[in-house]
Amino acid sequence: MEEEARLILREAIALAPEPENLVRFIHDYFAPYGGVDLELPPRESPDFS
Repeated sequence: MEEEARLILREAIALAPEPENLVRFIHDYFAPYGGVDLELPPRESPDFS
């Protein structure tokens, strides 16, 4: 049973093409959902003491 699961996973991975550009792939994947506006916290000076 475990070997059957491994075989199924190997076949599924083999069918999935690797993206040439990972950033473009991620952008294209999430683009239909729209963007997101994040509120960034103000920057603070690092404490090197």
